[in-house]
Amino acid sequence: MYFPVGWPKRVSLGLPGERSSIRHLSCDAVKILVAAVGDSFLGIWYASPLIPIAYFQRSERSLREYGPGQVVVWKPDSRQLALLTEAGALLLYQLDFDANGSSILMQVDPPTASLRRDSAELFIKENIPRLSLRELCTISLGPPITAVCCISLSELLLATGSCELLRVQWAQLEQAEGGKELSALAAITLRDIPFYVQQQPHQTSARNVPPLGREAFVASLEYSPFIGGCAAVFSDRRAAFLVANHLLFDKDHMHGFWVPDVEDASVCSVNHKFRLLAYGQESSAVHVYAIDDATGGLEFSHRLMLTENVLPGSLGAVNELKWSPDGCVLAVSWSNGGLSLWSTFGALLMSTLSWDFGLNVDLLRHNPLKLRRLEWSTEGYQLFMLTQQPPEAQQAPESNVLQLQFVKSALSMNPCMTANPHILLQGDDCLYLNQGNNLERTYAGSQATFPASGAGAGDQSADDGDCLELKQSPHTGSVLTESKYWTVLQLPLNYASTNWPIRYAAIDADGLHLAVAGRTGLAHYSLVSRRWKLFGNESQEKDFVVSGGLLWWQGFVVMGCYSLLDRTDELRCYPAECKLDNQFGHKLQVRAPVISLNSFRHQLIVLTADGIVSLFNMTKKSAYALDIDCAYELDVKSICIHPACIVSLTVTNLRNEFKPQGQLPAGAEQAETIIVNVCGRILMIQRDSGEQVPNTLLATCLASCVEVFWLSHALERCAMRDCLWLYSGAHGMRVWLPILPPGREPREGDQGGAQRLHSFMSKRIMLGFPLKLYPLVVLFDNVIVLGVENESTLYANDNDSHFSLPFSVMERKSQIYLHKVLRQLIKRNLGYSAWEIAQSCRSLPYFPHALELLLHEVLEEEATSKQPIPDAQLPSVLDFIREFPVYLETIVQCARKTEIALWPYLFSMAGKPKELFQLCLQSEQLDTAASYLIILQNLEPSVVSKQYATMLLDIALQQRKWELAKDLIRFLKAIDPNEIDSPRSSMVVNVKIAPPPQVNTQQQVNQNADAFNMVLGPIARERSFSTTVTSNLPKDKQASAAGSAAAPAVETSSSGAPTVVRRRSTKQREIFCIDLILQRHARQLLQQHKLMDLGHMCAYLDFHLVTWLSQEAERAAKLDDFAGALQTLHEELQLPAPFPPQAKDDFAQLRGSHHTVGGAGSSQTSESGYFSLATPNGAATQSPQLQPSIKEEEELQQPRSLPVLKTRSGSQLSFDNFRYRRLYSLPASEDEAATDPLPGKLSIKLRYLLQLFIEANCTDYALVLSILLQDAASISRIVNGIIRSESVLTCRRMETALKQLSQSTFEHSGSLYRGFVLTLQPHIYLLEQYIQSLGEAASGPLREVSTSSDPGADSGTGIHGSEDEADDFVPNRTAQQGNGNQWTVADLRPSHQRLTRHASLESNGNAAAVGGGSAQATPTQRQLPRQNSREREGCGIM
Repeated sequence: MYFPVGWPKRVSLGLPGERSSIRHLSCDAVKILVAAVGDSFLGIWYASPLIPIAYFQRSERSLREYGPGQVVVWKPDSRQLALLTEAGALLLYQLDFDANGSSILMQVDPPTASLRRDSAELFIKENIPRLSLRELCTISLGPPITAVCCISLSELLLATGSCELLRVQWAQLEQAEGGKELSALAAITLRDIPFYVQQQPHQTSARNVPPLGREAFVASLEYSPFIGGCAAVFSDRRAAFLVANHLLFDKDHMHGFWVPDVEDASVCSVNHKFRLLAYGQESSAVHVYAIDDATGGLEFSHRLMLTENVLPGSLGAVNELKWSPDGCVLAVSWSNGGLSLWSTFGALLMSTLSWDFGLNVDLLRHNPLKLRRLEWSTEGYQLFMLTQQPPEAQQAPESNVLQLQFVKSALSMNPCMTANPHILLQGDDCLYLNQGNNLERTYAGSQATFPASGAGAGDQSADDGDCLELKQSPHTGSVLTESKYWTVLQLPLNYASTNWPIRYAAIDADGLHLAVAGRTGLAHYSLVSRRWKLFGNESQEKDFVVSGGLLWWQGFVVMGCYSLLDRTDELRCYPAECKLDNQFGHKLQVRAPVISLNSFRHQLIVLTADGIVSLFNMTKKSAYALDIDCAYELDVKSICIHPACIVSLTVTNLRNEFKPQGQLPAGAEQAETIIVNVCGRILMIQRDSGEQVPNTLLATCLASCVEVFWLSHALERCAMRDCLWLYSGAHGMRVWLPILPPGREPREGDQGGAQRLHSFMSKRIMLGFPLKLYPLVVLFDNVIVLGVENESTLYANDNDSHFSLPFSVMERKSQIYLHKVLRQLIKRNLGYSAWEIAQSCRSLPYFPHALELLLHEVLEEEATSKQPIPDAQLPSVLDFIREFPVYLETIVQCARKTEIALWPYLFSMAGKPKELFQLCLQSEQLDTAASYLIILQNLEPSVVSKQYATMLLDIALQQRKWELAKDLIRFLKAIDPNEIDSPRSSMVVNVKIAPPPQVNTQQQVNQNADAFNMVLGPIARERSFSTTVTSNLPKDKQASAAGSAAAPAVETSSSGAPTVVRRRSTKQREIFCIDLILQRHARQLLQQHKLMDLGHMCAYLDFHLVTWLSQEAERAAKLDDFAGALQTLHEELQLPAPFPPQAKDDFAQLRGSHHTVGGAGSSQTSESGYFSLATPNGAATQSPQLQPSIKEEEELQQPRSLPVLKTRSGSQLSFDNFRYRRLYSLPASEDEAATDPLPGKLSIKLRYLLQLFIEANCTDYALVLSILLQDAASISRIVNGIIRSESVLTCRRMETALKQLSQSTFEHSGSLYRGFVLTLQPHIYLLEQYIQSLGEAASGPLREVSTSSDPGADSGTGIHGSEDEADDFVPNRTAQQGNGNQWTVADLRPSHQRLTRHASLESNGNAAAVGGGSAQATPTQRQLPRQNSREREGCGIM
């Protein structure tokens, strides 16, 4: 609720120019003026800015007679002060205001122009009054005055050393000057009044047990009008509660209660709003008591004790307790140092003992925050702290006053903000805003990936996949995107300078508008336009004071206020779209000051100071006007001591009994119930169906010790609607929710249907669970609470630095409460209600985590319990989680985050890990199954985990889970081969499953059989012989038998301990088995033509694909149906069919394919995919190892649209794309417009695979990939490599493949490769000629020739020819011209085969080029020169 911000500031409140120690601080009733008491002076300061106004220096005589000042008390009207001295005298001071009302500051600019203030921000606009302080009188009684407190506007209560209480008036103190006797209105001797001890809440009180001591007197006293008495601490450390029936304080109408269980009280404090009494003790604890309305006595509420980061007894006694002005926070300090903040009912908000003071500070001996006095400033935004001076210090080296800045939740002053899903904190002049939906709103319309929650993901369409599309107008309470950033809004100077500090702050439900109210007036801010709106007429701003609260309703800001101009109490409404002016506002006069207000739908509920609750109906007429009509009024004075004790209230349609849908009355949307928080007790006032006004006599108390409550009545799709949420500080969070009846479907023949409930069944239930943070926002749809935690950062270690103390920061925290509610429901056998709630939350991304937390809490509690649990909750929780598809995942995630010692207890009820692993495989939850391998590895022998990991690896490879397969391979390789057969030593048997091992006791028990016989008789003798088996075999046979039975990997040393002999080949065998699995799967992928999956497998699993393909070149890498393989590749890559079915108009299809596809195919003939990987922008990515081929590659990538004709290596001709287009009559525009038929990334992947297949000499797949890429250069290299291999079978296989692809292409007129296949005809012709020449040169059959060829030579001189050989392949120019186009047998001699073969290629090209072609030449023959030139370039590159 309260959170410190920044550094504690050290402020000086002593006399100007002097260093003096401040002994006490006190603020006046409105927290504007601060009185500082020094050793010899009294000073008055203004709170903000902290400026001194007046001082009074005491005389030396006064100091000698009465001693230094100790405590100062303000009169409620801030005109007089009473100073109590150490000698027990009372000094009265008068504070006079200037009659002219002039300010203490005269802000005049100097005449020098450069020193003048140019901005209005440099002026202090606050009217700081001019005051004068003078001493009126000195009151010195016979017995010393020990305590003083103010009990009314005109009266004081004095406690004396003679154990008396004197009730005097402020005016009587002036008459007692000069030694006159003080005439008290009443004098009560505490020894004469009865004291009671309430031992038990329902027992009769005992009188005068024990009696008050003779030497005891009141050491500390504090009065509260709402409790009708005083909290007192006596000098003998006993605590009491003094009760007066009326303000007369006479002994006949006064009695006391001894505080039970408090025997060492040191200080006391009273909370007026919640009617609580806090007593600090010497034992560092604080006991807080409430007033029992039935008996009027004390009722124990809670105990405050700091246990974290504290050694027992190191804190010392509690020396100060101070409640905040709003009663929401209690500040506690200890004598040995330390400060803590607690909420009203005991939730720890902050502790300086957990701050980081650095390594040089010993908090036990020299705590920098050793405090002795605390005082809250204006609205609780600052806390003044007086530090203790060390006894060895003679003079104060610096000021002993620290000021700590705070921000607080808007709920502390404006409880109606519980309906909004935003965290709003308010400082004295700024706002801190945190919206959980700000990132979601920023990225609205985008897609965010969340894990699928079991079967819930299956309800979505298949197109959505795992992506959840965010709505354009997202729910404001969604915190799927965790945002911990704070939006800090500074108040405009024009408003803050005269209306400091902020008293009320409100934000609308959409988080678009903010409104603040200070000392006077109003201002609001738009988060859309980022602008503040202030009153244009400043006099209108100064004419009213907001009181009771502030809220937004449909674009209007609604408030209760007091008009200073008309002297009336009003309700005002101002539209957000108009400028702030009274002419656009709506006013409604009320009878008394507004204390609190709230809204529900279109209804407004208002509580006034006369104890009347009014309900108004609001109707919006336009964007700038609305009507407010009073529906009814209700007197609530009978349910509260005073209307100021009502902390908050709201109106809702929530009812005590559960009414299913369909049975609600016609006016169910109207509010039927008023919920009021009276001093922490939640009262529900319901309206009967026949009445128009709720009856306070029917008020029902639902809970006590409640600080804040929330209502979830606005939900529609959540099963936790119509719930009441209560936060009770140290008692945790409580929820009052309806019990959902099972089977709500109507049945035939049943008039009432399934809605008819038994009258004896409970309709609602109250569940409680602890929280780790203070909840500021409850998000019902997301089953999460949001809060703020305080953290500290140290910036300097130097103790003399101003920044030596830690710097306080705030951080937003969140906590899921779904598992807490589910556990409570399951514990009470309300499984159906728990299942309904869980079903409504299945779409949340952290729903599996909530189930995991549920299981983890129950497991930790039951498995570590020392007591037997007859009704264990773990089986019920497991059965509940089994209803959801994430059951297997929840079990393994919970197990992996708990200790191994708890696993046996978990799996004894959840099922064996082997069975759960099999279930994961059956449901295809492979990732979950992989998690179970860790469980199996720790609970089973390694051979079992290896077996299941191998099984899972095979399935993962089949389902292409490459990341999982990679982890599994690493897991298998990490298994120690020497532990394969050894049992698990880490298996810990839980106490709840098997008896604990008796290790220590076994050594103390006599194991001799005679000892058992003496106790158990002859039965023990028989058992002793049966348990000890002695072998009759000889020793040598026993040794041989033991050696044969033992594992060969285990030997026995001379000492008898087993020695593990490591076998080097075991690890190699394990790796070999993994390689066999990978090779088998790779062979399946290759046979199914799944080349992309094969590439992913190679990339993820570090599989040496080239080496394996080299071995499979003649086996799995062989293709029989090349067209089918191409068709399968198109299906895998989701490309158009390569051979579409023929259309009806074959001629039109042929003509269209000739103009479009042919052009596209021809443009691809200049692409090379061996050493360069094509990139989307046309660049080439080259390997560093392939630098010798860069120049030739650059020549291949010249612009295709230019008719370039180059000569290389003498008479070599480069391929001329322009002449090729002209030869086939293709338009030039088609070539430039052609694009890559494959996407950029896909093309890169395929070219990489092509390179691997070429390196492995897998010509079949290399040919198919080259055709898929339409890369003629790669096909040229493949054909040249085959010809170089001198294998007739390989040449015939390539010729058959090309003919088969050509036939399939020409049979389907719409084929994508029709134009490209035309460019492959020279290769078919070349292969035919080469095979024919080999057949003519062979002396024997072709089969013998192929058999005599060396396979090793084929692979060695395959596609990869060396660069040295490429130089030998340059043909003789004269031989080329002389031979012409003739092939002879003499040229094919073995010694000259290689040179003659390439010379014949060149001669074919030159004959066609010189002769210009003939009329009988075919297109294939005319294309040969260009293609052969292209092939020569390919050979040169290789």
